[in-house]
Amino acid sequence: MWSAPSGAVERHWWWTGVVVLAVLVVAELTIDRQINGVYAGAAVVAGMRASWRQTAGVAALATVTSVASGVWNDNLGSPEWAARLAVCVLLCGVAVAAAAANGHRRAQLIRITTVAQRVLDALALELTGARTVKDVAEGFVGHTADTLGATSAMYLSLDADGVLRSVTWHGRAGSGADRFQEVPLTSDLPGAVAARERVDLHYHSRSEIVAAFPDLAGYYPADRSLHVLPLHRGGQVLGVLALTFPVGLVTRAEEGFLHSVATALTSAVVRARELQASDAATQRTALLAEASLTLSRSLSTADTVAEVGRLLVPRFADWCMVQLLREGRLETVTIRHRDDATTRRANELRDAFPTDMDLTSWAPHVVRTGRSEIYPFVPADLVDAAAVDDEHRALLRRLGVASAVVAPLSDRQGVVGAVTLIHAESGRSYTDEDVVFVEEIASRVGVALGTAAAFEQQSARLAGVTRIAEASQRAILATPPERVGPFAIAARYHSATVEAQVGGDLYEVVTTPTTVRLLVGDVRGKGLAAVRTATVVLGAFRAAAAGVDDPAELAREVDVRLLPYLHDDEEFVTGVFVDVAHDGRYCIVSCGNPAPVLLGPGGRVETLELSHAPPLGFGLGVLPVVRTGRLEPGQRLLLHTDGLIEARTSAGAFIDPHDLLPAVAGAPLATALDDLLSALTAAAGHRLDDDLALLLLSYEPGSPDAP
Repeated sequence: MWSAPSGAVERHWWWTGVVVLAVLVVAELTIDRQINGVYAGAAVVAGMRASWRQTAGVAALATVTSVASGVWNDNLGSPEWAARLAVCVLLCGVAVAAAAANGHRRAQLIRITTVAQRVLDALALELTGARTVKDVAEGFVGHTADTLGATSAMYLSLDADGVLRSVTWHGRAGSGADRFQEVPLTSDLPGAVAARERVDLHYHSRSEIVAAFPDLAGYYPADRSLHVLPLHRGGQVLGVLALTFPVGLVTRAEEGFLHSVATALTSAVVRARELQASDAATQRTALLAEASLTLSRSLSTADTVAEVGRLLVPRFADWCMVQLLREGRLETVTIRHRDDATTRRANELRDAFPTDMDLTSWAPHVVRTGRSEIYPFVPADLVDAAAVDDEHRALLRRLGVASAVVAPLSDRQGVVGAVTLIHAESGRSYTDEDVVFVEEIASRVGVALGTAAAFEQQSARLAGVTRIAEASQRAILATPPERVGPFAIAARYHSATVEAQVGGDLYEVVTTPTTVRLLVGDVRGKGLAAVRTATVVLGAFRAAAAGVDDPAELAREVDVRLLPYLHDDEEFVTGVFVDVAHDGRYCIVSCGNPAPVLLGPGGRVETLELSHAPPLGFGLGVLPVVRTGRLEPGQRLLLHTDGLIEARTSAGAFIDPHDLLPAVAGAPLATALDDLLSALTAAAGHRLDDDLALLLLSYEPGSPDAP
């Protein structure tokens, strides 16, 4: 890199000029011949590298010495002396002028070199990590404009349709600049001419600009220079760089430097395009794998469309919009932008502008034809075509849509909607390779939407069945009275069947003037068939309990009444029958059901020892053995089915309910069973796998509510 001469070098050449002058004087005195005309040679020598001021000093000294030569040669004022003096003065003037010109050129070269280094340093810092044309162009143009002192700077990319489109514009001013956002290559404007003819255009004043392009008269409010430089590589024009400066800041000698700036931008843009294409290919591969994994998990339409936006924004789009066909119209179900606040505002407005189904472009056209559409660049008229009114048009224009791709969403029934992806502020453009990828994504989305729709329909049908089953369950498992004589009672039923809250576990409470009779049982099987069997058991219990005092006789009576309704040997019902008198005396019979648990004050837990008879449905030839005892005030009796003692952890280990039951002994009766179910579920670490019926009787003869 060329550097300016230092002060020492300039002084050296000044002294050289002085020495040359002294040598010439000595030579004149030695040869005894007047040569005062060539004294100007000293100024010429000094002017080679000294400053113009130093050269002028040597020239003045040479002139004075030339005058003095007339004195010691005794011809002062003679024509010969005067002619030589005139030559000396003339040559000295030329030397000073040459030194001044050299100094200007050196200063100009210093300025260009310094500016070039500043531009290169700034670009090296700014372009580190930039991987898109938009990022490169903004960094390059912005720093170049600031470093060079440009009034404005813009880069326009030449698209395949022969239109130059603005990628970045620093110093843009006024609404009149809108017409330069898109410049057809056929137009008579500086950018189009430079790109079309592949020549640099330099105009150093507003008058020169207007003389070449009369349509620009009145556009520039102040005098300035305009420099338009095409970017081309390998016979292909990539775009143009346009710069304006205050008049005089860029001279004609510096036009070559601006050409070098444009060449550097060309290299940066080519590299950015290569990186952008490579990144896009890598991103497509990763996104496709992720989409296959995540979309297959969704069974909800809302979750599926939300996942589409999460996948693609911002990695593959600045905007993502999913629309679904409903009653012949496209309904926008989600909009996503790289900025969360913008996403919220967009979704708030999505119903304000209904889609025109007669459009011959965008999503309406795609769902009609079933074929994807790509817009590598989006002209203003295409944006305007999607607007339903002026407000909508202004809103769409503010988005700055640069490129878009629209793909149909299809399931087994046909096209169900469309997904629209848009590049805006990123400045990226979609390619044919991107269309193939988007269609792959859309295919997976369509399948996921079809699966979600089928699941939601099945869920709706199942909800109806569930409501029927729940009604049946409530009908057969009526809520017991909260208090019967000296007893407080609570009951809970938990079904292991998620889809329909109905199973075969049952409970019932029948009161007499002196006792309360309890039943907890478990019908083999689940579903409505189990409900039917449970209905028979409960009906038989209610009928028999009114006339049979002995619980063993009561169990056999229920067994007899049940048998006609069982169709094979694998149908049976386990049950435990309890009769508790108002004085606390109890009788208990078990037909294959787990024994009740006695809970005492202080958390005392005792599982009653019973002699189990066969389950109901096998025919009780021998009466079951009755267990008797007496409840003390404050004691509780918990009846339950096998779901309590057979609950397991995720590892398959049985859960010991005795660790959970002390809390039931002291908890308020209204919440005791809910707390027990919650604790059991927490211990299991998952939803309980079996149905469970719970009936809790608390003996409270001293309670204010007791008769």
